[in-house]
Amino acid sequence: MALALLAVLLAAPAPASALTLRPCAGEPEFGCGTITVPLDHSGRTPGRMRLAVAAERGDRDKPILVALSGGPGQGSVEAIGTFAVTLEPLLRTHRLVVIDQRGTGLSAPLRCPDLQKLDGLDTYDERDMLKCARQIGPRRAFYRTADSVRDLEVLRRAFASPRMALMGISYGTWVAQEYARAYPERTRMLVLDSVVDRASLDGFGANTGRWLPRVLDGFCAGSRCRGATTGFVRDIGTLAQRLDAGRAIRGGVFDTRGRRRAAALTREDELWSIVTTGDFNPNLFARLPGAIAAAAGGDPAPLLRLRRPVEGPPNTPVRAFSTGLFLTTTCLDGTLPYDLTSDPAGRPAAIDAAFAAIPPAYFRPFSARMTRGEGAAQLCRLFPRQAAPRPPIGRLPKVRTLMLAGRDDMRTPLEQAQAVQREIPGSRIVVADGIGHDVIDSDTTGCAARAMRRFAAGQAVGQPCRGKTKGIPVLPRPPRSLAQVPRAGEIAGERGRVVRAALDTAQEAAFSAVEAVFSGFSASAGGLRGGSLRGDDAFAGTLRLSAYSYVPGVRLSGDLDVLGNSLRGRLRVDGPVSGSIVFAGRNRVSGVLGGRAFRYAKPAGRGASAADLTAIPPIPPAVLARLRDRAAPAVPALGR
Repeated sequence: MALALLAVLLAAPAPASALTLRPCAGEPEFGCGTITVPLDHSGRTPGRMRLAVAAERGDRDKPILVALSGGPGQGSVEAIGTFAVTLEPLLRTHRLVVIDQRGTGLSAPLRCPDLQKLDGLDTYDERDMLKCARQIGPRRAFYRTADSVRDLEVLRRAFASPRMALMGISYGTWVAQEYARAYPERTRMLVLDSVVDRASLDGFGANTGRWLPRVLDGFCAGSRCRGATTGFVRDIGTLAQRLDAGRAIRGGVFDTRGRRRAAALTREDELWSIVTTGDFNPNLFARLPGAIAAAAGGDPAPLLRLRRPVEGPPNTPVRAFSTGLFLTTTCLDGTLPYDLTSDPAGRPAAIDAAFAAIPPAYFRPFSARMTRGEGAAQLCRLFPRQAAPRPPIGRLPKVRTLMLAGRDDMRTPLEQAQAVQREIPGSRIVVADGIGHDVIDSDTTGCAARAMRRFAAGQAVGQPCRGKTKGIPVLPRPPRSLAQVPRAGEIAGERGRVVRAALDTAQEAAFSAVEAVFSGFSASAGGLRGGSLRGDDAFAGTLRLSAYSYVPGVRLSGDLDVLGNSLRGRLRVDGPVSGSIVFAGRNRVSGVLGGRAFRYAKPAGRGASAADLTAIPPIPPAVLARLRDRAAPAVPALGR
């Protein structure tokens, strides 16, 4: 009886931490503070930590809604203003609260300096993981999702809220689910965007990778990829096989100063990272089919140019994303083919046996070799032995649940939301076509907000995104010569091709500026075939083009004013026929080439050889601001 009583006391929630909220710096409408939680909620290991918290300062009688960022590794407190915008439909009836989970943001982020400097195309392996684990020290055992769940219960008690609603994005959906499993009577409702399910925690990523061909095939369904490729998955497979055989893809790219730099893809996992990053960056995804097809056909420049948006800005601040936390929680939470209580010397045999049982089709169009080396099973092979195994995953309770899923999501595919739906009777899934990861921040139509508004009001949710979200049109394969560019209307000969090439180049330049901003950079980029552009705002400002080239041999220089999808300005054209061109609106140009005047109005959405802004819906600046705030940092690939 004494032992039973002791177990109950150890499992009891920690006392509610005193919470004082003061106006957040720069955002006085929100209050910021900290709660104190045990390092080890069981009480066996001494120590406490302070976790950063922020909340709306409005109606305190509303039930609280806790918003959880993804990762694992991202904080939430510094994004509370963004959450307040994206979750406004839910905040009519709830009070927004966010927390930097232990090891993230302002809550003592875990630091592994060498890994923190890596970008989205770098790799790390089990030796790097071991070094990181040793740098963190013995406290690494207390960064499971289960530990964060206990922290959330302390948070609820600090706000004196009988029950709370939880909203999560990506990994945040898993934290929300685990809280609902542990505290069903305290869970008011769940809103899950880009859903993680238990099967996706496998040590090889196979249960996520098995749906990749469906996503890629669906992305090019119908005629969406016409002009880009006739076989997206086939083209990826061609390049993956080439890289798996040790044959690099080499070429040159132009930097933001217009200087040509040698570039290469040498590993298959680099191609994997470029492809899968597309569901974070819709502009990058729009380029992928044409860029992949170009590389498979011997023109590597369009694909190599995508290294920059995938790599992201250098040296991601640990407050924005803790690589140490990401790795630690990945190992502690993963469904690995061995237990972390086991001797690392015996783990390779377990990896071999588990991998051999996975159907080879789960790896298509990438190789089994890469998949084995990239998974958490291999990454965590040398992770230090833990004193206790990972706690079991319980059943989800019947709780009001709304899920949002992008049909083009490659890292948390629709099938994962469907698996969770089967666990929660009465739950609803809203599917957004043409959107990848993080529906709430990617939707420009308002359909996701409409779904949340209906859900919060207790109304039938339906499918408000059906027919609304088609995504950015796929860009055709870039031309390799001026001869591949169609003439502009009735303008004969090379003059007609140069006019059309100049128009396509200006549109592609505006597209590149937006792509750069989506990737965390300023509105600057190198041209595909030469030159550069630089600007302050990709949507309502001036882009300065310096010999910017999209079509070989045709260069634009001058100031291009961008307002939404409208282009205006007078630019210099250099090429086989030179002169000046005036942009006046969407696709109307005039000017003088080769000493002769011309006028041309391009038919909207027909025969584009580059980004056609008449077909690309303008993205409101407010949406861009949300995406910039919540942009996923570049996360290095798991290595071999």
